Amino acid sequence: MNTRIAIKYGGLTGLIIMTSWFVSYFTWGGLHFAGSELFGYSVMLLAFSTIFLAIRGERKKSEKDEITFKKGFFTGLGISLVAAIIYVVGWIWIYMPAFEPDFVDRYEASQIEIVNQTESSSEIKMEQIQEIKEFNTSYRKPHVMAAFTFLEIFPIGLLVTIISALILRRKE
Repeated sequence: MNTRIAIKYGGLTGLIIMTSWFVSYFTWGGLHFAGSELFGYSVMLLAFSTIFLAIRGERKKSEKDEITFKKGFFTGLGISLVAAIIYVVGWIWIYMPAFEPDFVDRYEASQIEIVNQTESSSEIKMEQIQEIKEFNTSYRKPHVMAAFTFLEIFPIGLLVTIISALILRRKE
């Protein structure tokens, strides 16, 4: 894995995603749960296109315009890790405290509202609400929040890495 490429392209990916947070926050007047997941994952997918560009750049640098799946995979993996770390740091230490300090409470309330709108029995609703409250109690712990935040983004990067490495691999 080329550390310089991982930092350059992973940093760019993380910057694109974090910029989208602030643009959407100020454009939409705060975080809105409805539609924000679709928007967020779309931005992640777009931002991770840097993996394809980095692998293609590595292939073009080679004498024979070739790259193995393994080299492409590790290039993309490095980018994904750097971007995920930036994402986690950005979410926990910048975005939430500065812009969404009551995120967990608001998210819990929105999830409970969704449960209450279902036509389930009151026992099932109470169980679901209890699960939501337990999860959010855990999510308030920094290490749990970091793990879940990492798991939001890293699989997207891994998927783009595998697809890009498969598409761009070329050997004589």
